[in-house]
Amino acid sequence: MNFIGTGELLFTRKKQSYVLTLIVVFILLAVLIFFYFFSFVPIEGESMENTIFDKQYCLAQRKCNTIRRGDIVIIEVADEDGKNNHDIVKRVIGVSGDKLIFMHGEDSRYVDVYICKNGENNFSKVNEPYIKEPMKYVNMNFNKKYFDDNVIMRYDPNLTTYNIDNSLDSDTYDRIVKSTIIIPDGNVFFLGDNRNVSRDSRYYGTRPLSQIKYKVLSVIY
Repeated sequence: MNFIGTGELLFTRKKQSYVLTLIVVFILLAVLIFFYFFSFVPIEGESMENTIFDKQYCLAQRKCNTIRRGDIVIIEVADEDGKNNHDIVKRVIGVSGDKLIFMHGEDSRYVDVYICKNGENNFSKVNEPYIKEPMKYVNMNFNKKYFDDNVIMRYDPNLTTYNIDNSLDSDTYDRIVKSTIIIPDGNVFFLGDNRNVSRDSRYYGTRPLSQIKYKVLSVIY
């Protein structure tokens, strides 16, 4: 009959304890690293329907150095008086150097977004399959602190074919210039997917990347 000596038994137990300790330390480090880079963020409000609904949770990335058009972000803003800092969740529509135009549809009830991306010289309509419903003109409510009365351009079917570097057509050029929103360097322009109830860059203006706290990766539940 074989017997395990006391010394060998102690060695085995120490080895098992050491392995267990390593596993626990690894798990703790993994959790710490995860929550350093990521977070579970609760969403409040209806401004991102039908993409994200009130009371849902999202997996969000901290330390997000790269923000692209179409990204959903959580950004810190304040009211017009600079008080009441709070977080809002919105979709990035324009980034540094982009030009945006809000233009009436043919019947003037709805408004569409057009973009001239940084480095390009033509506007194109932003493809937005994610919005809950078309933007209604009556719900635009641009903040006069950031935008003047010409910010919504009257309908012009030739906008997308017009070269913005060509100022020969002075009437069209002047209307485009008056309505164009240029995104400053290091800033983003953001809108809610539920445009008709959202308070976004139409109210807060553009905001610097430093105010973006998270980039939403997915909806958890």
